[in-house]
Amino acid sequence: MDYSSTGGMKSPFSPRVRQSISGRRPIGLSSSKKNQSKYGQSAQQESGEVIYKIGHSTIETYGMPLPVMVTEALTFASGDVSVRMSPCGWCWVVTGRRVLAWPQEAAGSSSGPTAARELTLPQTDLAHKADLVMIFYEDNEQAMPSCVGVSPEGVVRYWASIGQEGAYSEITCELAGQECDRLVARTDESGATVGSLLLATTTCTLVRIHTSREGRPTVTCQMLRPPSGWLGGIGRRVSLLFFGSMPAHADTKLVGVVILPPAGNGSEDNSELVCMVASGPLLQLWGGAGLHEHHLRRPLVDAFARAHLAPHGEPSAMEIMALDVHPIGDRMLLLLVVLVAAFNQSRPSDMRYALAQVSVEQAESPRVVALCGVAARAGDEPPRCAPLPPAPRPPARALLYWPTALAVVPADPSLSAEKVEHVDVGAEGDRVLGAGGGALFTRKHGLLRLRAPAPAHAAHPAHPAHPSQSFSGSPMGSPCPSDMYEGNLTFYEIDPNEISDITTDAIGKLKLAFLLHVRCEGVGAAGAAGAAGAAGAARVLAELFPARAAGDVDAPLDRTVLALAAEMLDDVPAGDPRWRIRSGSSRVALGSSGALHAAGQLRDKQRAFTLYVHFLRATGLFRRLTRVSKESGSGCVRTAQALGSLAARLAAARALQRLHQAAAPLVDAAMQHVVSRSEEEEPEVSAALGAGSLSAADVVLRRVTRVLRVCRALPALPAPHDARAAALHAHHVLRPLTTILSEMQKSVSQWAAWSEAETGEGEACPLLSARSDLPALAKYHTHVVTQVAHNCGDATLRAQVLEGAAALADLLLAAAEPLAAHAPRLYETLRRDLIQPYVTEGQLERAAALAEKFLDLELLVDMCVRANNLDRLHAYLDKYEREGIAETAFALLASGGGLRRALLLRAVGARRPAALARWLRAAPEPARRALLALHQLARAPHAPAAHALLLLARHERDSVDRMATMASLSKLCLCAEEAAEEAEAEGDAWREAEELLALAAHHRALPAPLQHAAAARHAPQDLVQMYLDSDIKSLTEYDYKKALDLTDFVEEPEVRDHLRLKIWSAAILCEEWGGGAGEEPQLCVQAKTFYRLLELLNVMGSDIEVLLPPLEQLLSLPELQEFARDARKHYLLKYTYACLTDDQQDQEQDHDQDQDM
Repeated sequence: MDYSSTGGMKSPFSPRVRQSISGRRPIGLSSSKKNQSKYGQSAQQESGEVIYKIGHSTIETYGMPLPVMVTEALTFASGDVSVRMSPCGWCWVVTGRRVLAWPQEAAGSSSGPTAARELTLPQTDLAHKADLVMIFYEDNEQAMPSCVGVSPEGVVRYWASIGQEGAYSEITCELAGQECDRLVARTDESGATVGSLLLATTTCTLVRIHTSREGRPTVTCQMLRPPSGWLGGIGRRVSLLFFGSMPAHADTKLVGVVILPPAGNGSEDNSELVCMVASGPLLQLWGGAGLHEHHLRRPLVDAFARAHLAPHGEPSAMEIMALDVHPIGDRMLLLLVVLVAAFNQSRPSDMRYALAQVSVEQAESPRVVALCGVAARAGDEPPRCAPLPPAPRPPARALLYWPTALAVVPADPSLSAEKVEHVDVGAEGDRVLGAGGGALFTRKHGLLRLRAPAPAHAAHPAHPAHPSQSFSGSPMGSPCPSDMYEGNLTFYEIDPNEISDITTDAIGKLKLAFLLHVRCEGVGAAGAAGAAGAAGAARVLAELFPARAAGDVDAPLDRTVLALAAEMLDDVPAGDPRWRIRSGSSRVALGSSGALHAAGQLRDKQRAFTLYVHFLRATGLFRRLTRVSKESGSGCVRTAQALGSLAARLAAARALQRLHQAAAPLVDAAMQHVVSRSEEEEPEVSAALGAGSLSAADVVLRRVTRVLRVCRALPALPAPHDARAAALHAHHVLRPLTTILSEMQKSVSQWAAWSEAETGEGEACPLLSARSDLPALAKYHTHVVTQVAHNCGDATLRAQVLEGAAALADLLLAAAEPLAAHAPRLYETLRRDLIQPYVTEGQLERAAALAEKFLDLELLVDMCVRANNLDRLHAYLDKYEREGIAETAFALLASGGGLRRALLLRAVGARRPAALARWLRAAPEPARRALLALHQLARAPHAPAAHALLLLARHERDSVDRMATMASLSKLCLCAEEAAEEAEAEGDAWREAEELLALAAHHRALPAPLQHAAAARHAPQDLVQMYLDSDIKSLTEYDYKKALDLTDFVEEPEVRDHLRLKIWSAAILCEEWGGGAGEEPQLCVQAKTFYRLLELLNVMGSDIEVLLPPLEQLLSLPELQEFARDARKHYLLKYTYACLTDDQQDQEQDHDQDQDM
């Protein structure tokens, strides 16, 4: 469906049919001289192969086929790619740090691809670009040109010859943190550089770069300074602007730098004129010792007014910005500017583009000598321009280009009446990377040349010499007077004055305002009638929709605007006598048509809808729209999106009508299916349908808002049982489905672009219901792929069915993409349901194409792993690195078995060791810890592996042996460091490994009856509790000593002290302390385990003062209360403490005597 106009005109953005480029041949002269390979010599060169057509202009192949290295860089580059073409006959591509340079024409008579020279730019954290690289001839004696490349931070690298990659000189410019923007130079007629190069920063600082090939190649930098006293006459803002310390601002953004040759016969380098333009628009002129700065806003606004291009409003409220600048003579500049009128309630904002010719012959007073309006399309990015040769001065035409579109526009006001046509190169997957000098470079076709018609300055009688004032203002194009009356729209016959009295509801009043607007704006009424009509429309709208708070859902304005749009699309044809529907006396059919055939009726509805959107925009209603509830009742949607959905359904209805007219199989059957089950039609329509006056197609195509019923009916049609017949049936179902959805998708894309330009919000419109349409069509798609195509024995038919199914899957996923923001799980499930059937059926390339386009990264990784295609996996990891595919691959491989984990560590992890290590550390899963340890073991140094192994040992709970092994390996890795003593001295890791090994030894040293618990790891306090809970009478002082040693591993002091009390209590209670009354206390005590434990601790040098609690604390335990009451037992315990004290004193005396000796 064509949204570019209300008539049947072809869209100016539609791609032109081009010839095959399979046999591309070299164009141009086969000379190695640089002065014979310039773009300006296209007049002497034979025509190339036509790739695109723009009106009377053609875009043809030019020069030699691209070198293989360049083709690979353009095809497989994962980051930004930029291109630049030099007047000396060389082109270069910058991708990453690589510069690939090649001559546009071969040196000999060879017709094959030329060889590219590769250079490496300085290291940078920012992105390199071709504007910061310059390839040039320093004199006419050079066989190979020189090159200067600058990093965004200001590192300058100079090659005296691009044939010697390793021979370069480098210097760093001190720019105080400014970012470099572009390199420029002035060339003579032969293509050799005159003077030095100029480096400009984004904040308008200039640096002159001098190169020398004499002896050892050198490069120097000199920052341009203002002459003495220059800052005295300007404000702080201007001085900051041109010396780089002003913060980034829209007015101070550098647009371009142009170097003009010396005036007259002067040949001094310092007499050239350097022109620097900021977007303000501000112009700075450096000429010799003079420096002049000018604000161009007022001259440009006045030029817009003189050319009758300025929008309505106060000049002080208008913003003007420069977008691009080029030299077009010795002292003339061509400036691409845009004028924006500020928004107000009575008139929406307007944007006007123009090409201005600025004379700088007098540097003290530059003049805007001419200005030509440009009918530029709205786009995501502002356009750029390039004058077209053969160039009169000034040129007659210029090339206007966006990344995805081209246009040839008049640059001379005498040609402003020429019709401007665009070509959308993005529709064929192409992208414009650069343009200049009549040539351009696209990603798909490489170097191309534009052939424009000869300039004609004489004004034709049919085309008076006045600037064009046609600017697109709606997603379907602004209607012109001749287009408005084409067709049979009935609302042109309605007199607004006759219906103003009978209109009472909001929809009727909005219709009245629309009719008044159409009468005063569309027909071009002038004078008092036009003013009265505009005032009447404004008065009706002011009464109907007063100002309201922002953020309302289902506000009267939104509901009324949407209801009128739906009613307009569902209106019955007024000129068809078969339609007789009773309606109230106030019924005004805006979408009704006098045409008798469906194609004309739908065309007229499109025109009416276009005029309606234009009315909403012109009256400011469109910007006031907020949100309305969805038809399903679940949530809400922006009203602008809902209008876009209606536009998409109108596109679907027109596509369906064309299919029905072409007798597409099953379409009529689907329409019959719809009307046979519909309960929405009026009684008169049902009666006419039953009588045969109306056909099913008439009824379905009339109700545009319900056209998607056909898309649901097509899959529901019964299919034959025969496998081949069922496949043929599916093929006939898929064709209309994909055709309809494709037209809807085109409509949605165009609406979103226009809506974003109008309101700043360009969300995609919802095409299909997430609850009914998408699941039903996805289910049918799965059925076709897994059953119908699977069972079809005809290979050709099976391929056709799969091709149609893949196209349907692509369209369904595109329609479902808005779900990714607010319902990601639903979107991911739908995406997997649509792509997985191709994997199941072995259609891996189709699955990969869909997964790449819609970023099903997990499926891409899984497919590569299953096919063992590591090269493709690594290519995906590089391509989708920013989308997080590396983490997806890590998770998928880590969750698999041994083979996948080995692949993770040996293949994927080997290429991305740091990323894998970060991912493995991010989650405390045991499996990840083990993989991290293995990953670190395979790399050097080994300290990270030691910590990873130690982490494994610390969290091991199931096996003591595994814990000991990991701790031992950790110690081994620490010992493997170059300085093992330092590794031991650093301490923490080493000590922890020793503690874990000691804990493992305690597990193994459990008494034999407790060995059943030694396999699994237990906490130290649990092991102590095992000793305490044991009823084993054979525990010795050595066992209790082990229990006391285990308390050293308990971190909480209170728990540790409590356990020690319990151990001493158990050592006391394990034996009887009665004894005979006459028995020697020493003999009685020495036989006790308690005493032997104390003696063992004393002999082994343990700190008994820390381990042994005071006697009073022991006796306070409930289980030792008997010892506190029994005098004999109390005495024996106290005697044991006394013996311990005596032994310690004797040891101290012996130690002192040994020291004295």
